[in-house]
Amino acid sequence: MEMRIRPVSGFTLIELILALALVAILVAVALPSYQSLRQEQMVRAATQAIYTDVMLLKSEAVKRGVPLTLKLFNVGQSNWCYRIAIDGTCNSCADQCSSIEGRKGVNADEFGSVILDSNFTKSGTAIALEFNNRRGDFRSLYGGVSNGSICLKIGEHEYAVIVSKIGRVRSDVVTGTSPCA
Repeated sequence: MEMRIRPVSGFTLIELILALALVAILVAVALPSYQSLRQEQMVRAATQAIYTDVMLLKSEAVKRGVPLTLKLFNVGQSNWCYRIAIDGTCNSCADQCSSIEGRKGVNADEFGSVILDSNFTKSGTAIALEFNNRRGDFRSLYGGVSNGSICLKIGEHEYAVIVSKIGRVRSDVVTGTSPCA
């Protein structure tokens, strides 16, 4: 009788354990980087949303010929929000405020754990910034600094929307000390 030798197919237990160990090492290295990247993108998105709405509010104030207001509520807390107030009736995150081109504002839950803070003068935990209809310059309705920043932070990632008294708006990465601290 002739014995046939069949070719061996499949994985040995040692090969399987080595493959799983390699996958575990790759996941352990990649996961923190992915989480950091995700946090940075979340802060960038929130910063871009505020920047876009501030620029829209500024141009709408000039276009309509009336001052318009950006109101930030629960500043420094995890349940922050901001609203665009055309008629000044917006007093909390729960209010249905007026909108400009479909934009009413943003709630914190749209951006995960991002915290919003500012160095503008607060009334409680609220801030109101009014954009002038003549030149697009602005003022804080609660007094205080005429130039300021709206900062967004999660983990070690922080961005700021910086507004000057003459109405110039820009966004920037915060390095070093936060302008909102």
